Amino acid sequence: MPKRKNVLPGKASRLFIGRWLCAKAVLVVVLVDSLAGAENRAQLDRALAKAPPQQRSAMVWLIDHMPEKDRPVVSSEFLLKHCDAAHRAWQGAPWQRLVPEEIFLDAILPYASVSETREEWREPLRNSAAPIVAGAASPVEAAVRLNQRLFQAIGVKYSTQRKAADQSPSESIQSGIASCTGLSILLVDACRAVGVPARLVGTPLWSDNSGNHSWVEIWDGRGWRFTGAAEPTGDQLDKGWFVERSRAATVGDKKHGIFAVTWQDSPLVFPLSFTDASSPSRGIDVTERYLALVPAGSAAENQAEAIDPGPSNRAVTALAQHLSQNGLTSVATASFAKVPLVKADAEQAEKILVAALAAQIRQERPSAIQQRFVEVDDVRMPFWFTTYGEKPPGERSLFISLHGGGGAPKPVNDQQWKNQQQLYRPQDGIYLAPRAPTDTWNLWHQKHIDPLVDRLIADMVAFEGVDPDRVYLLGYSAGGDGVYQLAPRMADRFAAAAMMAGHPNETQADGLRNLPFAIHVGGNDSAYRRNAIAAEWQNRLAALATADPAGYPHVVQIHDGKGHWMDGQDAVAVPWMAKHTRTLRPTKVIWLQDDVVHPRFYWLAVSDPIARAKTVVSRNGQRIVVEAWTPQGELSLRLDDSMLDLDREIVVVQADRELFRGIVRRTIGCLATTLAERNDPKGLFSAAVQTKPEPQVLAP
Repeated sequence: MPKRKNVLPGKASRLFIGRWLCAKAVLVVVLVDSLAGAENRAQLDRALAKAPPQQRSAMVWLIDHMPEKDRPVVSSEFLLKHCDAAHRAWQGAPWQRLVPEEIFLDAILPYASVSETREEWREPLRNSAAPIVAGAASPVEAAVRLNQRLFQAIGVKYSTQRKAADQSPSESIQSGIASCTGLSILLVDACRAVGVPARLVGTPLWSDNSGNHSWVEIWDGRGWRFTGAAEPTGDQLDKGWFVERSRAATVGDKKHGIFAVTWQDSPLVFPLSFTDASSPSRGIDVTERYLALVPAGSAAENQAEAIDPGPSNRAVTALAQHLSQNGLTSVATASFAKVPLVKADAEQAEKILVAALAAQIRQERPSAIQQRFVEVDDVRMPFWFTTYGEKPPGERSLFISLHGGGGAPKPVNDQQWKNQQQLYRPQDGIYLAPRAPTDTWNLWHQKHIDPLVDRLIADMVAFEGVDPDRVYLLGYSAGGDGVYQLAPRMADRFAAAAMMAGHPNETQADGLRNLPFAIHVGGNDSAYRRNAIAAEWQNRLAALATADPAGYPHVVQIHDGKGHWMDGQDAVAVPWMAKHTRTLRPTKVIWLQDDVVHPRFYWLAVSDPIARAKTVVSRNGQRIVVEAWTPQGELSLRLDDSMLDLDREIVVVQADRELFRGIVRRTIGCLATTLAERNDPKGLFSAAVQTKPEPQVLAP
């Protein structure tokens, strides 16, 4: 293929490259100013200086992660427009809470996918896409609509006669034709224009050497789903003609693997088989997820035998009757709890159980909120709270703020508690300061704290309408010590955590893989080496994130010239945390037990928890991989239909050993058991696989 002329000219000028008819409006594409070499440093600095405060961190990320070929030529105006439009799309989407900041940065904010022409496509595509997605309640629904209607609306169809494989949106619209890559770029950009996280995916060469192909992945709030651009499959994702071919791809093979584009730091390159690869795009290998796919019409042994809807429905009816007579007592062991459920009945049973839990909490602990304390095993923890903003019940955030002190007389710690009550103020949500049950030095990381925090969250959900996916942990001084300890071992309870002016003692950062974590320490706060340890953790978290680009979102700020008191500069952590929602079903779990152990972490559970034991498990489609295992009895994998298809075969492997292969049934018993473990209305799972892995240490 002949090399295309560089679309960014050599002179500092703004060019209009054309107009196209789109959704009955004439739209103009504006190319960026072209500046050469070091002279463009001023453009990048200007973009940083002019970015609104709430967008500045995203602008820093955008500039830091842009392709090297763009750095000498993009203008500040180009970057500012893209950054602002991306924020407006993200924050204005009804599903914004399903899109954490790290997904926004990698799958909405970028102004390009691979090597296509750089242009200002956001507003034109938003004008075309917004009417199509109006009323859509989820990113999946919006993406499906766009794939069904957008290409006809703008008059673009597939053709091998296109000028270039990697056409930009305007180039495809002007010509009316595009390759699979051009169509995919167009759908990715249209999704991003309305706040749907999307990314380009493809293989450089099918295993039968029949050519390359590109398609699109959509973030649905819990994981990545796929669709062929301009190849809608009804109202569903994860289907397409290329599924069967995808199952023959090779993990790690630069020619026959499947890769997704990422702007995150990654040692891999997205293979540009369709154009000049002199300025490669970063990529991640997603082959394993496609290997586990089972296409329609494949072998019957991979499909579940149809569940009889009659007994399934009767089991749900029996559940309702049982609850009316006995409450939640002995639900998990009732005969109806073992009956296999169809998906719809499992969803209905989940709603019934969650409602019963809320009613039980209100009945058993009616004065808990009024008296302002929680109690577990005769240990009592008082608390104070106030509410900011006007979020309705069910949508309120909860900020649990741990006070300092410790190792001091009770009046001293009481005063620290009162100070904490005024220390931070979120824009929206409930700000709650508990009073430590003891006055010892380790106020917040003794073993009685964890169940008290669990009870506190459950009560605030039931009585005050807290969203369990928007609970945040923060603390100052000894409270910061507690955050260092509690956040890794209770990461699956929180949406984000922020540590202020503390030190971690012996705790490790491994469990923070799926929890956004902030550290704020004064540069002169040398007591207990707080400042030095914060710098060490900064390096440690950065190394973990580099090795695992999809994990360990973090920010560390060591405030120059500040001592143990940071003069309120640390308050920026509160709005930073508020951007995040909990990731309860991540595709990878890294679980390092503390000296205080837990039997469950995210969607994993063990029968015999052991201090310092490490477990690493990942999932891709129907395939689950045990990557590391320190024996702790049996390992239970908790599953539901948001994670994979429970009506299809599931495979669990450890190295070259198959631990499980088969169909896992949904049951009321599993729903009731997982609800009782945490009293978390979002933490139910309808199915589980019990495994016995061999001792295995993750390779360095």
